[in-house]
Amino acid sequence: MLTTPRMETERLLLREVQAADVQDIFDCWMQDEDVSRYMCWKASDDIEEAKGFVAFELEQIDKETWNRWMIVLKETNEIIGTCLVFYNDEDKENHWDISYNLGKNYWGNGYVTEAMKKVMEFAKRELGMTECITTYAKVNTGSAGVLHKLGFVDESELPYECNGGEIVTEGILCRYTAKNRTTEQKGR
Repeated sequence: MLTTPRMETERLLLREVQAADVQDIFDCWMQDEDVSRYMCWKASDDIEEAKGFVAFELEQIDKETWNRWMIVLKETNEIIGTCLVFYNDEDKENHWDISYNLGKNYWGNGYVTEAMKKVMEFAKRELGMTECITTYAKVNTGSAGVLHKLGFVDESELPYECNGGEIVTEGILCRYTAKNRTTEQKGR
């Protein structure tokens, strides 16, 4: 059985979710409407939401089809966000998918790209992922930049529900495949 492994990058530690992370998760992003604006979840000022998130994630730790990491700054040991690679079997086209979010105070430093490059390497090497499909809100240019640096290629526009489904905006479906490696190399 493969559990979510600890991994490191130059500036970051990627580690499993722990029960003690509730307050840090709540403070860093879960109650921040700017962070949730383009996410499938809605910001909440109720710490019970963070407790529920952690409880769910702790149940997933030993599943090969669900790997969530806390993004931690090595220098300060602060939790700054989270990232995920998972097998999406709820979609009509079963596929690997990714997700990530970062506390607003840490935006613009390349942390998500750094973390997700490591996650993509893991997914290809350990999970055998050869293709990954994800979507992002068209107006979320920061996320578009991360995905393109990872080697994802935009394919089509589609409706995109965000902020807990309260907002429907234009979205972009994009795909990573081994064929995209040339693009991925240019993004490094």
